[in-house]
Formats: sequence, C-alpha cells, structure tokens
Amino acid sequence: MAATLEYSATVLDLFARRPFAGRMPPTPGVVTGEAGERALGAQVQFWLKCSGQRIQAVSFLAYGCPHTIAAASWWAPRVQGLSLNDAKQVGWREAEQALSIPTEKRGRLLVVEDAMHAALQAAGA
Repeated sequence: MAATLEYSATVLDLFARRPFAGRMPPTPGVVTGEAGERALGAQVQFWLKCSGQRIQAVSFLAYGCPHTIAAASWWAPRVQGLSLNDAKQVGWREAEQALSIPTEKRGRLLVVEDAMHAALQAAGA
C-alpha cells in the first residue's frame, strides 16, 4: 500500500492562496527563468523585475503537486527586495524546512530552485 503524503498547514495555505502567481508583463528590466517539464510532473517559471542589482517584483507560474506550487509561492516573497547575490542564497533546504516538505518531494524543490537560479542568471547574477 502506498504511503499517504500529508501536507503541512503552510503548504495548504500557500497552495490555496498562491501569492505572487501569474505572468509578469514583458517590460524593461523583466527577466524569466524556467525549469522542469510538465511531462515529468513539475514545471516552474519565475519572472523577476530588477532595477540595478535588486529584485523589485517577482511572479511565477507552476505546474505540479501542492508541494511544488507552495514552494514557488514561498520562494517569491523571500527574494523580492533582495540583491541578486542575496537571492542566490535562498535554497531548497530552507524551503524544505519552512514547508515541512517530505524527503520524497525534494526533487520538486530542486525544480523550483533551478527555475529561480535561471531567472537570477538571466538578470545578471
């Protein structure tokens, strides 16, 4: 019998509300980064609006399980307002702990982290 995954209250809240979800219009200073594949169960895209080396705004689209969507929802406000270098320091382990993500879902966190790193790289980090 397969184990039943339980979701933390934080995961359920972020999954339901999805703060920062949605496409960001293509305007000067907006970059994007993407990782994962729908066919493999998780795909995340982040948009960053930057001014100089600072992130002014963040948005995302995510496809996947509640853990994937909650992790993207958790990540966005963590990096908004940070410098590009400081944003690179936010990692999957911090998200795993904050959201009580089970070990078997770490791969989803890595997809979210890869998408953010791709966006940061596009911004010049």
